[in-house]
Amino acid sequence: MARFDISGAVGRQTGLERRMTTDAIRREIQPQPATRVQKAFTAAPQPQPTQVTGYERPEPMKTQPSIDDLPLPMQTVNWEARKDKQGNPIVYQLPAGDMGGKFEIAGINDRYHPEAFKAISALPAEERAEAAAEYIRSYTAPLVSQLPKPMQAFAQDMAFNRGLGGAARYIQQGLRDLGQNVAVDGKLGPKTLAAINNVQPRALMQAASQAQLNDEYSMARKNPARKALLRRLENRIRNRFSTLGQI
Repeated sequence: MARFDISGAVGRQTGLERRMTTDAIRREIQPQPATRVQKAFTAAPQPQPTQVTGYERPEPMKTQPSIDDLPLPMQTVNWEARKDKQGNPIVYQLPAGDMGGKFEIAGINDRYHPEAFKAISALPAEERAEAAAEYIRSYTAPLVSQLPKPMQAFAQDMAFNRGLGGAARYIQQGLRDLGQNVAVDGKLGPKTLAAINNVQPRALMQAASQAQLNDEYSMARKNPARKALLRRLENRIRNRFSTLGQI
């Protein structure tokens, strides 16, 4: 069998209306719950870190963190964007069957993020990358702001890539695979949040990556047209964990 190895709230104004974020969340795709496939997501050997006795639960948050406290997802923009010769994101015509609409800029498409797409694509080219990153941070904040800091950048990219509910389900499935008794319902309730604090962040990010990979293969079996996307999706999952899952 093939093995999949890898290495290794509102704050600052974005120039985009809050309603764009609400509109995008309402439109997000909710993928089906992940099922296991015969393909393993395993980490390559890493240098041994200093041994710790466990991941201690952080103090309960007294107030919702400001969006400015969340990471700026410029890495997501770099992964998603097609760029001009100067390195600025361009409007890209999506191929037939992409299911994300007709056009996108830095992964922000005209089907699920129509107002943000329109606003960002109208900006001068040199302003688009930061505006896209700010929009992604705002869109993903409802999920990301609830997670421990070591997981935030990783979950931010996963939530933009597969929607807030999709990312929550992958995290929950990862928790179940790590022995935690939580429902896979796409909602980060008190039980899920408590379970997150009972496991090592890196182990959970790896398990959530496996859950997404399983789901991608499950969807491809149901819809053969998606098989052509699998290599790109595998690379995206691998790059996310390798870049953002090392803590």
